[in-house]
Amino acid sequence: MGGQWQLVKTDGLAPAPRGAHACVALGTRVLVFGGADRAPITLNDLWVLETGGCKLLPRSGATLTAIGDLVYLFGGTEPVSGLCFNELKVLDTNTWTWSDVQTEGSQPPPRHSHCSGCLADVCLIVYGGAGYQGPLQDVWIYNSLQNSWNRPVVSGEQPAAREMHTGCMIDSTTLLVYGGRGAEFKVLCDAALFDARLMKWTAIEPTPFSRCAHSSVVLPAPRPDAQPVAGTATAAAGGEAGISGAGEQPQQLDGSRAAGGEEPASSSGGGGGACRVLMYGGYSGEAVEGDILQIDGQTLEIELVRRGPRESDKGGTVPPVRFAHSAALVPAPGGPEGAYAMVVFGGVNPREDMNDVAVWVQG
Repeated sequence: MGGQWQLVKTDGLAPAPRGAHACVALGTRVLVFGGADRAPITLNDLWVLETGGCKLLPRSGATLTAIGDLVYLFGGTEPVSGLCFNELKVLDTNTWTWSDVQTEGSQPPPRHSHCSGCLADVCLIVYGGAGYQGPLQDVWIYNSLQNSWNRPVVSGEQPAAREMHTGCMIDSTTLLVYGGRGAEFKVLCDAALFDARLMKWTAIEPTPFSRCAHSSVVLPAPRPDAQPVAGTATAAAGGEAGISGAGEQPQQLDGSRAAGGEEPASSSGGGGGACRVLMYGGYSGEAVEGDILQIDGQTLEIELVRRGPRESDKGGTVPPVRFAHSAALVPAPGGPEGAYAMVVFGGVNPREDMNDVAVWVQG
């Protein structure tokens, strides 16, 4: 029986040198635990060596979108080479394995610094970004049930092409886009709503705050059984909110009109309800910011919640200004039911690249 050795160069971090460790194969993975070195220092760390499966090339400016237990990675760029990606990868969070998604038909042009979201529980929506020719303003939808991309025909006044904006799903079919950087490197200050039931841009509003490379998270609307606050709008009056234009028919998520005017399935109504979007940090065109802004998902009215670091702030209590960071919403640690916290990670400013974690709990 013949054979030959292969000396493999692994990617990523490697375990510290050791012997007398334990290992076991789990599919294409090799799990390694513990051991000791010659000092001797005894170890209790667990490492996973992936010997097969999907290979992820380094990139920045990509997006991650959760659809059920699956997380889709789309786009991005490798800044040194200038390469842009349009491949779609998926992470199964039950097994923590990556796979390539081999789609049918056309697909979006390569891009980075775009936005994406989960549409109607089964689709991935992508808007804008930057490609080889500059900023983009197209909308693409990936249907996970049909395993195909589609570029729908959209109507309404379209926002200017942009990159480094944010996009949040304020309900299951409505995307709120804010800011970004447009043509000639202009930092933008507008907010726009895209209704995927009509495949239509329904509103564009300017604001006083120019931002790009900022972050946005959605604070959910109050539960239906919660007592309404006097003066707040509801979707019940005048029919379901968010359908604009008399006689317009909703579209299917592949861009076609629904037969008989029926709406595609949706777990919540359109129009954004009473949800709010928190935006943090970014670059204004003049300075790197640390402000927290809040925008109403229905009216697009915006307010300043908290200014960035001030001289009166005690050291170590307020995060430094930053852009190109990330943020996500989680249940507030130790908070009451229905309370949420915005978790911010990393980013850069003129002084440093950061890997810190900061948490903002809405009062």
